[in-house]
Amino acid sequence: MNSKFLIATLALIIGLLAGWLLMGTPPEEDIVVQKPKLVTSPIVPVAPNPQSDRKLAQSSDRDNNFDPNAIPYERVIAFSNEEDYRNFLKRLSNSKLRNLGTIDTLRAVRLSFDNLRDFDALDLDPDDLEFNYPVMVPELREVEPQSGLVGFGTSALEFLGITTDNSEWGTGVRIAVIDTGIESHLALSDRIQHINLVELAEGVAPNSHGTSVASLIAGTHPNMKGVSPGADLISVRVVDETGFSSSFLLAEGITAAADAGAHLINISLGSTGNSPLVQQAVQYAIDRGAVIFASSGNDGANSSAFPGADPNVYSVGAVDALGQYVNFSNTDSDLAFTAPGYEVRAAVPGDNVTSFTGTSAAVAFPVGAVAAIMTQSDPPVSAQVATQILIEYVNEAGTPGADPQYGNGVLNVARALQRNTPNIIDLAVASQTYLLPDPAAQNSGGLQVVVENRGTESVFQSTVNINIAGDNYPFNIQALQPNEDRVVTIPAGFGQLQREGQLSVQSEVSLSDGSNDLIPANDRRDEVILLPNDDN
Repeated sequence: MNSKFLIATLALIIGLLAGWLLMGTPPEEDIVVQKPKLVTSPIVPVAPNPQSDRKLAQSSDRDNNFDPNAIPYERVIAFSNEEDYRNFLKRLSNSKLRNLGTIDTLRAVRLSFDNLRDFDALDLDPDDLEFNYPVMVPELREVEPQSGLVGFGTSALEFLGITTDNSEWGTGVRIAVIDTGIESHLALSDRIQHINLVELAEGVAPNSHGTSVASLIAGTHPNMKGVSPGADLISVRVVDETGFSSSFLLAEGITAAADAGAHLINISLGSTGNSPLVQQAVQYAIDRGAVIFASSGNDGANSSAFPGADPNVYSVGAVDALGQYVNFSNTDSDLAFTAPGYEVRAAVPGDNVTSFTGTSAAVAFPVGAVAAIMTQSDPPVSAQVATQILIEYVNEAGTPGADPQYGNGVLNVARALQRNTPNIIDLAVASQTYLLPDPAAQNSGGLQVVVENRGTESVFQSTVNINIAGDNYPFNIQALQPNEDRVVTIPAGFGQLQREGQLSVQSEVSLSDGSNDLIPANDRRDEVILLPNDDN
């Protein structure tokens, strides 16, 4: 009897505990913040856990129109006139809403709340309220770089055609790096203005991301030179040590950079949210003469992250040391261009170096290149004109013309700077892609080979010899003007491509008049083409 009584008692206790647990309220899920880490670049993790955020938003932010990508319990409001803005700030002090920050130039306020009913007393139009979105340092998350990639190491400048002393390039150009802040480093000059919109706690190590980006733009050390070492940097810190920020802080950083006189703005950050306030800030900076560049993002997605997706911002993707598109780089029909973004040597605080991978690295190179064109042109040109020159003289890549993977092409600083230098002869096999047959478009498909004149002189009677799976197809090009390209399509090889899923192709261009080609290395391409998807 005693043992049965004991068993029954234990069963009763367990049952009561189970019932209490089922009836009770479980503790709120913790928001997970991992520690910063270095992998192949100074990559930092996301701050608040998105799953946890969505759960909190759905349960407590009782707005049927709430965007699950936004920061819960926060809204942003921007006023169209100064009087309404100032009156609202006065009324705000007597409300239950909390003022987390203001941007006077945009007449914007960042608000937090416990309940949406807290807005009722201020009699606000709900249509005037905006969401505040997370903005983060782009990470390499789920998309692994494809095999066969080649890292840059210290060869990025050479890849861009920078082989002479560039120490004075960018002198007098003010470049804002809106990021995690720029720390002192042996590879950076002391010409850095600091604007800290996010203060770090005492003893907290800063995130290294902004320092790495800055070194690619304006590094001064002989072993770690940026594209424009003579430029003056403006460090605008909007990101904390975990790599987390918001669209409100980004907008504040953009306006602060513009007010500080930035000619160029580098934003190696990304967000899934299209913030109207950031759009206003972008326009504010453009109206004051700035040109803005942003990373396309590292998600392998078919659209750029914001603010790179803004049509007024130049979005930049990544290639490796062979000029190959890197598959984590977000594609976009409005992509401006691609640049080195795979295992690039960059600075990190403590006078150390790292191997930097991602579109965060890629965007730094055109920013530095525009500064170089501004100052090395005779006469000097504006940031807007320099940007258009840079786009005009990129190297053709991928499918003929602008495409979502490469944008207008791959960055080539030497071509842009030498555009007016006479007697440069440089023909190149720029790309080889396969066009699938499409009866609806009345094309039979075939291998498309792009031959590009990257020199400054017209070239006559050149020949491109195209080999498809062992069969040769010579093609004569009568004339190519400077900066002109020619697409040669050979309708062959589709059967083998369809059967085997790949096709071995080689193309080589030669000059018939005995002229010396400046860069013989780009006269030939030898590669295996894979069966493309219908999307390509």
